[in-house]
Amino acid sequence: MTGNLGVNAGAFARSATVLNKNKNKNKNKNKNKNKNKNKNKSFNDAGSQSAFGLSPYREILRLHYEGNRVDKNFVANESGGYFKWQILPINPPPGPKKTMEEAERLLDKQRDPLRKEKREAIERQDTMDLSDFTRPLGIEDVVGYDETMALFSTVLQITEYVGLQYKDMFGRQRPNMVQPMLRPLLPVPPHLSYPSNHSFQCHSIALVFERYFPQHPATEELHRIAAEVAENREWAGLHFASDTEAGQRLAELFLPYLVDACAEQMRAALAEWI
Repeated sequence: MTGNLGVNAGAFARSATVLNKNKNKNKNKNKNKNKNKNKNKSFNDAGSQSAFGLSPYREILRLHYEGNRVDKNFVANESGGYFKWQILPINPPPGPKKTMEEAERLLDKQRDPLRKEKREAIERQDTMDLSDFTRPLGIEDVVGYDETMALFSTVLQITEYVGLQYKDMFGRQRPNMVQPMLRPLLPVPPHLSYPSNHSFQCHSIALVFERYFPQHPATEELHRIAAEVAENREWAGLHFASDTEAGQRLAELFLPYLVDACAEQMRAALAEWI
């Protein structure tokens, strides 16, 4: 991807590092457990950030430690250089001809009666409700898995932060801007299209869970759900198929950096399962 670095410089230079440094000081660490994994709700300092809707600033800071910075002699911008996770080898979006072909396939989905059947799931998944992922794990509405929920929430926030930078870099318009006959099922997000953040975020959840619990029988189901959520964004008329594919590819390439950033939360989550 070195050929794109000059083009990427302006885009990434404009991407602000938004860090919420508000630290939740409630350190209720009640860790009483029984054999059924039922326990009083408790959050450690890291987990509480996500649980109370705060940005996972520690994990985001971890992404920005100097060991992740690209050598200044290789590439530099106004801030002194890129981080390795900002220049992962993601192919650019297809050109105009293939984009129009993809738009036609979205029109086919728009005419398909199956779209109406998918609408309820599409609307629920738009909010990134974690129930699609907690249900196959058997922890929906079950106490004792606060750290796992906090980990998933952190993954969603970090990948949103990273995904928006790649969207800014590639600058691809939404499908309805390319094909005005498209009628999206949901309000079109104000940010750009490529790669799909829903695809990136959901595949990242599945990959992170697989990384720390590879033998769990629901791992395959998590990957299936991630693919379904991502594809439903196409049925909604919000993303091209190549957006979806790029989101999955980004999840795979970004995983080592995500695992490193979330190492503390991953250990805490694992403790709830063993």
